[in-house]
Amino acid sequence: MIHEDLVTLGLTRGEAKVYLTLLRLGPSKVGAIVRESRVSYSKVYDVLDRLSSKGLASHVIIGKIRRYSAAEPYRLVEYLRKKEEQLEVEKAAAHRIIPDLLKFAGAGKRNSAEIFVGLKGLRTAYEILLQDAAKRDILRYFYPFDDYHEIATPFYERLHQFQKQKELDERGIGTVNFSKSKHYRKLKDVKMRFVAFPLPGTMDIFGDKMLMISWENTTGILVSSSEIVDHFKQYFDSVWQVAR
Repeated sequence: MIHEDLVTLGLTRGEAKVYLTLLRLGPSKVGAIVRESRVSYSKVYDVLDRLSSKGLASHVIIGKIRRYSAAEPYRLVEYLRKKEEQLEVEKAAAHRIIPDLLKFAGAGKRNSAEIFVGLKGLRTAYEILLQDAAKRDILRYFYPFDDYHEIATPFYERLHQFQKQKELDERGIGTVNFSKSKHYRKLKDVKMRFVAFPLPGTMDIFGDKMLMISWENTTGILVSSSEIVDHFKQYFDSVWQVAR
């Protein structure tokens, strides 16, 4: 329906009704616009002003009587072009202030935990985990599986490309069985050490954050807490020393 299409383009329902009315009637007085569009007198002037500001309506005064007209339909393209230009200005402003906003967020930051569900959610969790990563920062992780995992393995193969772009110092601890698996022997550019005892689970530790994942439910918990994360860093580093 054309009315709904106009709303999709960014007009309000009242603006769409009045614009279509003006197209049908041609130059019209307010009374005719109200009767045809069913937009009340109390709102119609505001609607007409907004359509005028968008370049979609205009008016002339003849004998002290104001008559309104709709702009030609092709003006919708010009209206959308201006919206795109404004959106680019707003996007540039957002990019400009995000660093300062992050400083404000960090100033009063408290311990927190967020839950992410599904593969897209886990991807988002890793992006948050590594958002402040700099070259040669250390990413520590535990990988508890003995061989190829039908969900985790493809996910980490794609994620590895994202992590490589960050040029991190990646340190992984896995099981001895994984080191003997055919899948591990196919891997390249992976820095891992191995232990013969059970690992705490799938876990990534970076900065003041830690991401724990249950692949059975494809769910991750991202913990932000320097106190908690420092304990796990110490545990990881002690295991790293004895791993082979």
